[in-house]
Amino acid sequence: MVKATEPRTRRTREYYCVCVRRNYEKESRFISKHDTREEAQAEIERRRSFSGPFNYDNAELWIMSRTEAKKEFGKDWEFKPIGNNVKRPLREIQS
Repeated sequence: MVKATEPRTRRTREYYCVCVRRNYEKESRFISKHDTREEAQAEIERRRSFSGPFNYDNAELWIMSRTEAKKEFGKDWEFKPIGNNVKRPLREIQS
């Protein structure tokens, strides 16, 4: 008996990223990844409460879903934490 083959549909889970752009930066950054929009909103509220040199007083914070980011940045876009898998050149030690 021959089974009919059905095309496989690849379904990837939706997630939500918190984005930031400070008033002195030209580009925005994705700073965290969350399973739900509510978790992302809670992260925005948490970061808004920061004080001292790492505050977000003069920053724009917003939520962008994976689907929205793919539409804006291309189909291959995926969240990557800042500094993840960055290859840095080794410094030579001068003697």
